[in-house]
Amino acid sequence: MSDVGPARILVADDEENVAITIRAILQMDRHEVDVAHSAEEAIERLRSTDYDVVLTDLRLGDLGGQDVLAALRRYRPRSVGVMLTGYASLESAIGALREGAYDYLIKPSDPEELRATVARAIERRQLGRELEERVRELEEANAHIAELNADLEQRVEDATAELRSAVVRLQELDDLKSQFLSIASHELRTPITAVSGFAQLALRGVRERLAGAALEDEAWSNELQRLTRQLTIIQDQSARLGRLVRELLDVSRIQSGQLEFAFAECDLAEITRSAMEQAQMTSPKHHFEVECGGPTTIVGDRDHLEQVVANLLDNAVKYSPDGGRVSIRIAGEPDEVRWTVEDRGIGIPSEQISRIFDLFFRTREAETRRTPGMGLGLFITRGIVERHGGRIWAESQEGKGTRVHVALPVRRPAAAGAPAVSARSAQAIAG
Repeated sequence: MSDVGPARILVADDEENVAITIRAILQMDRHEVDVAHSAEEAIERLRSTDYDVVLTDLRLGDLGGQDVLAALRRYRPRSVGVMLTGYASLESAIGALREGAYDYLIKPSDPEELRATVARAIERRQLGRELEERVRELEEANAHIAELNADLEQRVEDATAELRSAVVRLQELDDLKSQFLSIASHELRTPITAVSGFAQLALRGVRERLAGAALEDEAWSNELQRLTRQLTIIQDQSARLGRLVRELLDVSRIQSGQLEFAFAECDLAEITRSAMEQAQMTSPKHHFEVECGGPTTIVGDRDHLEQVVANLLDNAVKYSPDGGRVSIRIAGEPDEVRWTVEDRGIGIPSEQISRIFDLFFRTREAETRRTPGMGLGLFITRGIVERHGGRIWAESQEGKGTRVHVALPVRRPAAAGAPAVSARSAQAIAG
């Protein structure tokens, strides 16, 4: 017999001795037992009291046990019904089960069989309660989950709306910055050109006066030499400012896809040697060398390719401040030509190498050493390379130098157009 706790039981039997005997047996298991001697009394009790188990005789006067079971289904559908009868037959058993009886006992019942049947009925009732509790908990959990989902959906919707608004605002800022760069660059070019031109004229005049000054007029000669140095600084700085303005204008044009190209056949080896001669004159403490192999002619924009190699050499010089060797290898292949510019300078940390082509990016070492520049050259270089349908990437090791590789197709791809600006670059432009 299952170990179940005390329960509340109704016994409906018109034979008083049978009802009292059943109650006494069940009270041995500490159950609370009520007795009804008619179907009407049993039905009335069911209206007012919730029983765990109801044992009802099949025959109860004008009404029968099946009427009690019908009332049980109506008033207490969660209670468990057991049919008692002294008339054992298959028909009576089927009828009891059809009316919702859980089990079927023949009178007179064996006490142990009675107790075991009631214990099973109580266990069934307890399992029903537990199931109802689990269902209730599940419904509450589902309701809570529904609330959380609704709240989450609302938050996602709000966040999406905010993100859309932020993207729109970011695009507006991007457009405004591009417009500002373009307008500012155009507006600055004229005064810078004027300053550079007048400084050049003044410097020429001072040098002519210095050449014709009397050697015995030492004070005047010293003054002219001082003016010469000052005008030279003005000329150099105005030239530097002019390059910066041109770079800003190039950035604006790259991002808007308006950087103009004139494609024609050009020799990368010739372009490289010309750029290296200029770099050697401005950086005498560096030793420049070039190595060529294979055909080096491609279809490209000569002016912009000169800008690419000049930027790469300038970058190599800046990041090898103590001088040393800067080498360029040009390797021609059937479909592309590769440039490799290598320095033996300070190198770039591995975690920063993927960002050196981003707009305005400067390594921590460049900031620490106050290396000049705004982080525009490599961004512009990447834009030019991509407009040629090419690729650019870098390898570096701290303290040992950097290699920048450029691969350019021999023939300009038909789909080559404005390069896509990376998400990080767009983010940098936006603030």
